[in-house]
Amino acid sequence: MEKHLIFMDIDGTLVNNEQQISEKTKSVITALQRDGHQFYVATGRKYSSAYHIAKSLSQDTQVVASNGSVYSLNQTLHKEQLSEEALRRIYSVTNAKQLPVFFFGEHTVFYTQQLPEYLQKNDQSRIGQKEEDFCLIDSLTKLLAVKNRIVNGIIIADDREAELAAVRAELAESRLLTVSSSHPNNIELIPLGISKATAIQAIQQDLAVPRKRIISFGDGLNDLEMLQASGISVAMGNAIDELKHHADFVTDNNSEDGIANFLTNYFSTKES
Repeated sequence: MEKHLIFMDIDGTLVNNEQQISEKTKSVITALQRDGHQFYVATGRKYSSAYHIAKSLSQDTQVVASNGSVYSLNQTLHKEQLSEEALRRIYSVTNAKQLPVFFFGEHTVFYTQQLPEYLQKNDQSRIGQKEEDFCLIDSLTKLLAVKNRIVNGIIIADDREAELAAVRAELAESRLLTVSSSHPNNIELIPLGISKATAIQAIQQDLAVPRKRIISFGDGLNDLEMLQASGISVAMGNAIDELKHHADFVTDNNSEDGIANFLTNYFSTKES
């Protein structure tokens, strides 16, 4: 069978609502890996968090993290970063509106305002595993002092959609970074010109896998470009409507083994 390259978002896609990968999903994916198909998690999470999920699935699962800013290929870690100009603009805009920001390194989260104890437990595990992962940034000077460690970031604010929309528009108009959203309560802050799609294209070119044999799974708006860069795009049953509209297929929910069910049906058809 011709080998496929398969990319899976993590939150709302690969893991269920308890942040677990089901045994069925593990079984289906590891069987396909034994057949030579290559799997990547492709997420907005920082690299260390994404790596942990990937290796809990199997040692062969590779990583696209920080919305494409970091990816593994041929035992090498490729990385793009937010520019100093972008960091200055983000800090200025969010500080003026008192919006909390989380800047991600490969392992550390640099946060403005307060330590994110108010986050839901699953959000806290998604952003950082333990308190030592977090470092307070309470001035632009402190932010610029760690600029070389910052890859990407996210603004998270519940019940402030109007302010988020205004900030997103202002940051997009600056042309200093790429902005996206994985949920209505956030703005993903990504190096200019970078997305999950750009990482997929780099991996695809290196591994010489044609676009028609690339499968991607996602549920949020930050997965749209990834799906558009794939020959076979799959939205989860719990995905936002806009993503479903652009996807080739809609599978079951993340809590109903949507990835495993689609892959089982797809490869069964290929073998028949």
